[in-house]
Amino acid sequence: MSYLIAVATSNAKDVDLGFGAARGFHIYEVDGTDYKEKEYREFVEDENTNAGVQNENKSDASGTQISGCAGAQNGCGDGSQGGCGGNGGHGGCGGGDGAHKKVELISDCRSLVCKKIGFQAQKQLEKKAIAGFDVECSVDEAIVKIATYFNKIDNHISLRRG
Repeated sequence: MSYLIAVATSNAKDVDLGFGAARGFHIYEVDGTDYKEKEYREFVEDENTNAGVQNENKSDASGTQISGCAGAQNGCGDGSQGGCGGNGGHGGCGGGDGAHKKVELISDCRSLVCKKIGFQAQKQLEKKAIAGFDVECSVDEAIVKIATYFNKIDNHISLRRG
């Protein structure tokens, strides 16, 4: 039985993007331990919200590093409103709404591979029963290891060596 793995990568070679920084995901179809790239799914931001821009680092026209939500110079605003959205600091950057929308994009995947997965994203992945793996390696290495792991689980093979 085949399944899908979503990978956050900028070059289709290395797992080099965190969940929040990914503009889309390369989707790989896995059957046993064999795999092939199936498609690329791009995350489209809703114009009425700044979902999808949380925790990103960008540079403005002068090259000044802009960090945090929606381009705030010092992270999530000036701190006077308790973080993004001014909700007393209980939502973090976007309150998880951007994470929810990105997880919906990959809801048919069995797992997600990226460089870093934040707390809100991890919670959303768990709700959809998507295994999240935060790693720094090549895409091939990550998929081979995950495919081998799931193959052993699916076929009731011990994960122990030897």
